[in-house]
Amino acid sequence: MNEKERTVVLGALLRRIGNFDMSTFNGRLVLQKTVYLFQLFGLYLGYKFSWYIHGPYSPDLTRDAFRLQLIYRDIPRMAFSDERIERGVGNFLVFLGGRKSDANWLEQLACTHFLKALDPKADRETIIEKVTEHEYHFSKEQCRKAWDYLVENDLITGREN
Repeated sequence: MNEKERTVVLGALLRRIGNFDMSTFNGRLVLQKTVYLFQLFGLYLGYKFSWYIHGPYSPDLTRDAFRLQLIYRDIPRMAFSDERIERGVGNFLVFLGGRKSDANWLEQLACTHFLKALDPKADRETIIEKVTEHEYHFSKEQCRKAWDYLVENDLITGREN
């Protein structure tokens, strides 16, 4: 998939989710964490993430999102013809629930998952400690809830104590 195609697919996905705002920091944060988490559902868009100030970040996604701003209103809301992809989108929307625009919640989930993926043998409290070291504005209790939610949704496994 070339960059233009990837940008259109990104736009179609964001239309389905109903979340695209590049005008604010929170909007851009929500975009980064939404796409990071979306890819955990087996729906890889080609974005690679590394750790940055607020957790997982993809410069390619930022570039595509700014490009998308120019054409977003022309991109229709569409269903994907592949049933596996459509099921993944549905599962992802259920996963987001009513918190699809909650930047803090999405950041907690993405940071927790990313650090666990970097250190798969680490237990719950070790990961929570790492998240709160990097993301000082999150409490350990908030991170425990994010951990539990990821475990409930089979996105991380491991010792939970």
